[in-house]
Amino acid sequence: MKSMTGFAQGRCSGDNFSMFLSFKSLNHRFLDINFKGTGISPQFEKLIKELFRDKIFRGKIEINFNLFESNPKKWDIQFNESLLDEILKKVLSVKAKHGENVHLSLDSMLRFPMIFHLDYIFDNFEPKKSREIRATIKTVFYQFLQNRITEGECIFTDLMTSIQNISENMKSVEKEAKKLEKENFIKYKEKILRFLKGVEIDEKRIAQEAAITAEKYCIIEEINRLKAHHKRIRQLAGNKKVPTKGRELDFLCQEMQRETYTIASKINSMTIHDRILLIRREIEKMRQQIQNVE
Repeated sequence: MKSMTGFAQGRCSGDNFSMFLSFKSLNHRFLDINFKGTGISPQFEKLIKELFRDKIFRGKIEINFNLFESNPKKWDIQFNESLLDEILKKVLSVKAKHGENVHLSLDSMLRFPMIFHLDYIFDNFEPKKSREIRATIKTVFYQFLQNRITEGECIFTDLMTSIQNISENMKSVEKEAKKLEKENFIKYKEKILRFLKGVEIDEKRIAQEAAITAEKYCIIEEINRLKAHHKRIRQLAGNKKVPTKGRELDFLCQEMQRETYTIASKINSMTIHDRILLIRREIEKMRQQIQNVE
């Protein structure tokens, strides 16, 4: 089991370059990879995406990749002089209208978007530099992956605790429900006889009517469905062959909550209601944890 949240970062540097890389992920319905920073080349972007294949399936991933070159031959300085000329014309016309009250330094204008931009040329990497960068990318990625796995193991431990608590409470509910079913049958049979006092009627007919009435408040079917969902959650959470479990686990928790509401609406036993409240609490704790599961 893996969590969708995780973080890892790393650096590497050489004679004429330095590289910083970080992975950060948050919860998301699907896999969403976003690159930020400067210096990400097509070959390194392809390498990172290949590392994700068959290892990470869900989460909003933010990859911060910064590669700085100290070799001037690798610098690509772009200066949009025509755009600066047009801006200066506009500024001068405003300054002529308002006089010396308008002040705009050249430094401020160079900060305008699309006027001045520094980029790097990464078409040709030296083999040694490329190997160092690739090794760092893989190291940081597997640290990031291990971070998600470690957090997932903590979530698994919490889920198993909640599952065990639910199992114990379900046993009490099932035991009380069987006892209540017998009591309801006797109660409805006595009520029918009381209303039919002095009227001759077949004993089997009385028993049949009492059984039909008692059946309306029977929760054995809901308990069986609750147990089936509970069993499936336990199996799915412990199955290492299933890469993504979060969606199904969340669905099963919703179904379990639905069954508990049905049970509570059909039964007027305070003992069962108390146990159902405890089960709901554990299910809600599970749902909060499952929101982080891949």
